[in-house]
Amino acid sequence: MHDSKIRSKTIGRRSVLKGGLAVAAAAAVPTILVRKASAQQEKTLKIVQWKHFVPDYDRWFSQFVQEFGEKNKAKVEVDYVATNDLPTAIAADISRGGGHDVFHLNGVGAWLYDQALVDVSDVATKLEKQYGPFIQDSKSIGYVKNKWLAIPSWYISYPLIINTGYFKEVGEQYTEKTTWQDMIKIGEKLKKAGHPFGIAYSQTPDSNDDLLPIMWAFGAYMFDKEGKISFRKKEIVDVLKWGKDFFDKTMTEEVLSWDDSSNNRFIASGKGSMIDNPISAYRTAAKDNPETFKNLAIVKTPLGPKGRFNGARTMSYGIYNFSKVQDLAKQFLLAMDGEYFLKGFEASTGYNHPFLKKFLKKPMPVIGNEPKLQLLQDFQDDVHFIGYPGPMTKTATSMYAKFIVPTMFAEVAKGKNPRQAMDEAEQKLRAVQG
Repeated sequence: MHDSKIRSKTIGRRSVLKGGLAVAAAAAVPTILVRKASAQQEKTLKIVQWKHFVPDYDRWFSQFVQEFGEKNKAKVEVDYVATNDLPTAIAADISRGGGHDVFHLNGVGAWLYDQALVDVSDVATKLEKQYGPFIQDSKSIGYVKNKWLAIPSWYISYPLIINTGYFKEVGEQYTEKTTWQDMIKIGEKLKKAGHPFGIAYSQTPDSNDDLLPIMWAFGAYMFDKEGKISFRKKEIVDVLKWGKDFFDKTMTEEVLSWDDSSNNRFIASGKGSMIDNPISAYRTAAKDNPETFKNLAIVKTPLGPKGRFNGARTMSYGIYNFSKVQDLAKQFLLAMDGEYFLKGFEASTGYNHPFLKKFLKKPMPVIGNEPKLQLLQDFQDDVHFIGYPGPMTKTATSMYAKFIVPTMFAEVAKGKNPRQAMDEAEQKLRAVQG
């Protein structure tokens, strides 16, 4: 905007939490002053916001907060922070007991910051009454010890993306009844034809978001419903044996060193035949490789012995308990996740999936109007989140941040005994339990 001051770091989208749980509390945070306030205005709302990988969303967010500030006669400042810097910015606020009022929780739940958060149960109740209810498992993210400490705002979906042309070339067709076991047979043919599958077995967030739902589909849980560590050892060994077979027969060794951009290039280039990823790869192919794009399809994730499970990366918002403008901050959350939500969803080009069911009315903006994306309107039916079947506890978040699951799969892929890899993973998890 013409009267805005903009300063911003640009660190690539690489990791939600890698190295971020035990961060130094002295990072410089880039600031965007969204609007100028008149001298008579006394209230200032400061927000630390994740820098979205869709630039149009950040532009919309800046416009939204300006409108909010004008409507509420307040000065609003937003700091847009890259993925790697977000945990550091939050830690700095908590350490000094100030800096911002509202903060963005990227891929983590309220449990991680429960000692620093305000009770926002009144906000959650109002949102549910007008726009709800929340979809399944939403409480696992923001509900701690009988109260809401964060508002689940939106999540990024991880559907399967396949190249239907390659499937047809080997005489295979993907259906809603296709299982993860079927995928080994199909993938073996495709790998021999020069078009392998691609699921990261590496220390990158996408690997967590791909492999955790596969484990759940096999009933291979690491936690109980209360969030306590509880390994389903037989099922975990079974899924690791499946993972070894899947790696050997359908993929190549490159997946052991992938980052979050690797699978996008893999499918968009025309090399790969399947990935499990947000629609960024689909949009990249549409722009860079139209010939490949015309054969890409968004499909439901395969079935496992326990059914279909979808993965997602969650985005939530909380209010610091040291904020001096908590009432204003609550009004901000109500506006962002209420009356303004669908505008933000549209600005995100369909990435920001809603937690509140009223916003799921079909046709949804963007994805309801693109035939290849319409299936995503029902993604929430099978979605679950970190820590399932329990809440997103500090221990579950540490599991994600330390890549315990991807490491377990990678070690077995490289030849380690599945039971040994499982036992080592359990030892690591118990060492970080909160």
